[in-house]
Amino acid sequence: MKNKLLKLGIPGWTFKEPIEELFKKTGYDFKIDEKSSAVYIDDQEIDCFFARAKELCPLIERGILDGGIVGRATRAETKTKLTEVCDLGSLYLGQETKIVLAIPEKSKMKSLKDLKGKKIITRIPKITKDFLMKNKISASIEFSDGTNEAKVPSFADALVEFTNTGATLKTYNLKIIAVLIKDSVILVANKKSLKDKWKREKIEKLAILLKGARLAQEMVGLMLHASNEMVEEVLKVLPSLKKPTVTQLRGENWFDVFTVADKKEIRNLIPKLKKIGCTDIVEFPLNKVVI
Repeated sequence: MKNKLLKLGIPGWTFKEPIEELFKKTGYDFKIDEKSSAVYIDDQEIDCFFARAKELCPLIERGILDGGIVGRATRAETKTKLTEVCDLGSLYLGQETKIVLAIPEKSKMKSLKDLKGKKIITRIPKITKDFLMKNKISASIEFSDGTNEAKVPSFADALVEFTNTGATLKTYNLKIIAVLIKDSVILVANKKSLKDKWKREKIEKLAILLKGARLAQEMVGLMLHASNEMVEEVLKVLPSLKKPTVTQLRGENWFDVFTVADKKEIRNLIPKLKKIGCTDIVEFPLNKVVI
């Protein structure tokens, strides 16, 4: 009997490090070798294929691959019909990836209407075209790769580009006048592959692990001791996915409190807990948070 196999597309280059970290947090021994375009995973039921996300989308749609990790914007740009299994958000922690339209800070243009007859450069022309049509703007679109920020205004009047923090745009004295879409990383699958019971269950299990590992990257666990007199006040300041776990210590008037908190909240939370009088406060990393 032939061994069952899930063919999974893995995006490369800019996604290499965050993808490797995410899979390792799921519990896999996972390694991307860019030189040989090979991916190692310690699961004999998964065969990984390494390529750019824009190349993966058509391969998944045609059924050459069963599924893969791609950008939501890349799926839109390639206009491929893929089933979304789960959304992993941004792989760059604490950042939100967006596709924006930007112009020079000193430009006389003030609104989208001023783009009429202007030249826009971008690496995502289809998304740009759809946006202009939706807003009834007639402008020329030219495909351009590389550092497009450096080409405005010398070679174009505006650009449509990916941005996380907006720092690169500011470096080149550009300002955002519109957000086209918010991008995120998604696990997708071929529609026909999902009709196969084994493949569907395999990719759904992978989705649970990846989503849990991704959520865990943004959160930490917190344990502490609080006396009976402190518990009510502690529970008021503690965040939790549901409710903190409170367990009375044997033979004592003290309680062991456990919760999960956002990494961004923890720096303000710990001093508050200490001020209340909590002791033995321990923060620890999480591998997976499955809701």
